[in-house]
Amino acid sequence: MMTESQALETLTREDPDAAGDAKAALAWLTGDEGLETISLLRLQEFLWYALPVKWPMSTPGRVGVAKALGRLFMLAGLDRYAGVCSSAETEQIITAYAAGHEEGIAAYTEAIEASNAAPPDTELLAWGSVMGPQERAAYDACAAALELAFASGELCVGSRGWRTKRADLVNRWLTGRSESTAGRRGDGHVLLGTPLAWDGSLGTDTWLGRISAERIDAWAHGRPGERSRLARALIPRLLEPPALPDDPLPTLRWLLGHADEGLRLTARHYIAPALVTEAVDTFGWRDQLVGTLRQELDVFPLHTLRGMAQAEMGAIRRSRTSLVLTKTGKLMAADPAARWHIGTAALIGPDDGPQPDFSVAVREAALLVILTSGPTGYDELTRLLTDIHGVEGWAAGSSTGLASAVRTELYTLRHRLWALHLLGSERSFTAPLSLTETGVAAALSALLARALRPRHHLGLG
Repeated sequence: MMTESQALETLTREDPDAAGDAKAALAWLTGDEGLETISLLRLQEFLWYALPVKWPMSTPGRVGVAKALGRLFMLAGLDRYAGVCSSAETEQIITAYAAGHEEGIAAYTEAIEASNAAPPDTELLAWGSVMGPQERAAYDACAAALELAFASGELCVGSRGWRTKRADLVNRWLTGRSESTAGRRGDGHVLLGTPLAWDGSLGTDTWLGRISAERIDAWAHGRPGERSRLARALIPRLLEPPALPDDPLPTLRWLLGHADEGLRLTARHYIAPALVTEAVDTFGWRDQLVGTLRQELDVFPLHTLRGMAQAEMGAIRRSRTSLVLTKTGKLMAADPAARWHIGTAALIGPDDGPQPDFSVAVREAALLVILTSGPTGYDELTRLLTDIHGVEGWAAGSSTGLASAVRTELYTLRHRLWALHLLGSERSFTAPLSLTETGVAAALSALLARALRPRHHLGLG
């Protein structure tokens, strides 16, 4: 086995041009820190993404760089890495970029997933595609641990329970604690939170704690103007979340309980009238709405609740003429903490696409304002949020257009709060938008989930 310098000298004698390519590729990979810093994941990311995207060369030239690097690895005794460089798969992926960037990215993504070199998402952490330094360091460290486990035979693809064992390894690496305590609060509840739950008990001496702190800091400081100021003001309250309510989100508990037995639907797939009546009477909606209130569409909070649970929480799904629980829904029905964390995160909603989502941005900002300023009238909220989003670059053709779009999203937030029994007692549109005591706790929980979510785009936290 040769050292790095010996391998380069040998390759230079064999083919000076190939040695130049290999040396440049090695510098990109290691930053002059040596062969020992290379991992399978880092090599795959270079060959299948960085090389075809960031190196201004022809496709044959890029394939040549990969093969030259493979020859260097072979001389250095790194046969497994050499095999990746010289494989037909690597050449096919590099060539795919010639047909278009999207084709290349699709081939790269599929190959990375199939290689099992990348750490998977677990119940403790969903990795972002845009990472801060701490998260990237943890990602690389977990990848190296997985690579070692596969190489040593501790993990074997296709063996019984190998995916669970892989996730357990990642969780142990993230927390530095045993499987029996990873991801559990002091009261024994598993923390899900969607996408990452954290109650501060992990501290910052673990990878998970450092990632949490980094994400919260990015959320509080990474946005322009007033949004960041409001977020920073709430950090102390986010880091000391209130106790779990005795009966978290009772309307959601009711819906999940019925879905556990198969919640009957009409021929047009709406909730059956008898169940609509039960919900109306159970949650006091008859005094808040007008009409006969026998149809799902007549009861805004019930219709909103069903939509959130089905489309955003992933807790229920339609099976023929009934709503039934998903795996997530079964967990939420059995575990009040899971119901609380997943349900409150849906107040703001998901934002995991390549671009920021306006609806999510408005709902987040509205909760920030209400939590820092108290109950706020719709006109005042609309003005404040229009100013915030205008500064951030959101546009709807005109200032009045932006204000109208903001107002629409405020009504959506109102319905969500109402659906989860979190809206203040005065519900008219002329009254300030307010929260119950539990609603305040839920809003803090939603914002914490927002702060801790994985990032998939730059900007707006």
